[in-house]
Amino acid sequence: MDSGTQPEGLQAAQPAGLQAAGLQAAQPAGLQAAQPAGLQAAGKRKPPTTTEDPNDPQHIIHDFLTIVNKLEKEVDLPGAITRARTYDAEVDGLITADQPQTNLGRAESAPIPNAKPEGPDDHHIPKLQRNLRLLKEDVAKLQYLRSEVAEEVWKHIRPLELLLENVAKEQKKNPTKPPLTLGMKKDLDDINKKIFNLMCQVPLLPNKRKKAKGLDDDDGDGDNNNGKGIVCLPGIHANKADLRSRAVFRYVLREFEELSDQRKICLLTFAVFPENQEVNRTMLMYWWMGEGILSTKDISSQEGTEEVILKPEDVVKVILKDFTDRNLIEPVEIKRKVEPSSYKMAPFVHASVVLISKEIGLFDMYDIKDKPVMKKSGMHKVCLVEGSSSQQEAKAKKMEDVDHIETVFNVSERFPDFTFKWFSEDKPTRNKLTLSKVTYQKLKVFYLGRWERTAKRHIEVENPELMKNLKRMIKLKLLSFQGISRIERLDDAVCKLRDLIILDLRACYNLEKLPDKIDSLKALIYLDITDCYMIDRMPKRLSWLDNLEVLKGFVVSDATDEETVCTLAELVHLKKLRKLSISINKENFSIDDVFVAVKSFKKLEKLKVAWGGINTHPQGKGVDSEKGDENVKPKENIGILERAATMFRKEKDPTAPELPKTLKKLDLQCFPGEHLPEWLEPDNLLNVEKLYIKGGIKLTGFGKSLPSQNSKCKVTVLRLKFLPKLKVEWRDLSKRYFPELKFLEKYQCPQVSLCPCDGIGIWRKPEEDEV
Repeated sequence: MDSGTQPEGLQAAQPAGLQAAGLQAAQPAGLQAAQPAGLQAAGKRKPPTTTEDPNDPQHIIHDFLTIVNKLEKEVDLPGAITRARTYDAEVDGLITADQPQTNLGRAESAPIPNAKPEGPDDHHIPKLQRNLRLLKEDVAKLQYLRSEVAEEVWKHIRPLELLLENVAKEQKKNPTKPPLTLGMKKDLDDINKKIFNLMCQVPLLPNKRKKAKGLDDDDGDGDNNNGKGIVCLPGIHANKADLRSRAVFRYVLREFEELSDQRKICLLTFAVFPENQEVNRTMLMYWWMGEGILSTKDISSQEGTEEVILKPEDVVKVILKDFTDRNLIEPVEIKRKVEPSSYKMAPFVHASVVLISKEIGLFDMYDIKDKPVMKKSGMHKVCLVEGSSSQQEAKAKKMEDVDHIETVFNVSERFPDFTFKWFSEDKPTRNKLTLSKVTYQKLKVFYLGRWERTAKRHIEVENPELMKNLKRMIKLKLLSFQGISRIERLDDAVCKLRDLIILDLRACYNLEKLPDKIDSLKALIYLDITDCYMIDRMPKRLSWLDNLEVLKGFVVSDATDEETVCTLAELVHLKKLRKLSISINKENFSIDDVFVAVKSFKKLEKLKVAWGGINTHPQGKGVDSEKGDENVKPKENIGILERAATMFRKEKDPTAPELPKTLKKLDLQCFPGEHLPEWLEPDNLLNVEKLYIKGGIKLTGFGKSLPSQNSKCKVTVLRLKFLPKLKVEWRDLSKRYFPELKFLEKYQCPQVSLCPCDGIGIWRKPEEDEV
């Protein structure tokens, strides 16, 4: 925002009816002192000051980074790593897409000429540089947000004061009239929307936690909830007799009894979540798999006369649709989604499910006063709730029959690391002279992370060293640390979990490294490391996980240690891989390089590619970085990855990119080119059903020229976002490029014109038009 002028559109943003009254120019006495810094009377900005605040974090970080850069030159490290976080950064101008493109050989693992080999101790300075740059970006955003909030809020002070004066005058004239007119209510609604939008932009920062007593201290309960008590609204299930007398309970019980044993347990899992709370379908699938009530194998199902194969994701949809048809849950309808991905349960149905779950002993979270507490249920399930870390049972020796616990699920606890201590102690043998190494073979689900899709709940592990106790959970199926802070690396104990099916590390922002021996997880099917921004390389043995089917968050970086780093091309060894998301954090790694690497993936159905930040290295000989000549290739970089090259020798043209024949969904974020390459033009998308292009400041079209006839494209769902230069008319989009189109989302694409979209950019093909 320009500090010398008022932001464009601020005057027009005032509520209707207030400008006409001449309220903008007026200002109450004494208000000027309350204005935010940088603002003058009548909403004008003060001229920028020339003196810099010595406590400004931007300047401090800049000075710190300067010293680190000098240190890097002194020790002569290969280079620094920078990384942007999402494709939104490109839209904000934080990322440029002007990098030249090279072939796969160089992009995969070409070493830097004359660079020293990277050892285990050579990453400290690059990581420090990267973290400082990310911190600098965050501070800049917060400072801009602070100024924007102050300016927007101050804008509405005078109109509200005049509104207050008008209300007082009207009350004096006629006390019998309502104090607010329709115009005043509309003005207040407009102001409230603007304030709410600002509130949503402010990031949620955790409060500093007061130091609590140790969990093994038997004196007192302590307080692990930031000094705040647990707030709990009385549940409908508090009065059991009243609830049982209601028709809704009898209805839920009748529907429950008609379900299969498998689906009964699936329904009762909704008891642990608050009523009307959105529950994500993928999380439910993970949990049900971990419990063993949902098979990890594909199953056959009969639909009419045809036999279809259902994957676990499809089975979950069938189960949730059954619950929806029975009016036990309701889908969260979002207009931008083709089908719902979240579900919620109404209060009276939820209360009935809670009561049924408690009576059969599956989950037990409520005492007589309906205050949720941590208890081990009759079926050995433990749900962590807010304040669990301050209960007596949180201490290592207080939880009874730990070796019988089957499930630990974090519902609302912010500091769940005390649970590791339950599974840590050696038990004495009968002669009491020796200690036996105890394993916990009943434990199947250890879900400490966040189940919500939003980041409103801050979760923190205070002592990551406790993770070494994971080695005792030898039969664990599901391990989730989603959204947990302060986990910088996974303990090698994770590699002892030979039966682990799902490893959920999504949004572990401090995680820097995966275990080198990750191939020990022989049974692993789902691995999610999405939004783990600190991870800058993939371990070599990742490509040895023979059963892996879903891999989210794979990082393509400039790491050059080919003995320890897994490349994209090496994932071809994952014969069962069907879903892959990639974050490209490497200079010159083009769309061609991606599809040269993945074209031989035999079962890949869904692919997401996001071009993010760039890893910069010192300029080597033969590379003109200023001119960006992509045809200049250093001889030292040719033919380095022999193993990657051998993967493509059987192909007629190993350098030609191709779409995997099984690919059905393609999601491109921050696309760096001006046009889609010829092999990716709509006429060649013969099997792809869903195409998403989100972010691409240079993309101008789907090809170099408009096709002369309708394409053979099979895409039915198309999403276009943040494409300022993409120019196409609806007639060409729906007829020439995508004749099978049934759903279109268009957002921030000003030159995609004449589309019959609604107010939020959505178009659906009318059902009567479908064949």
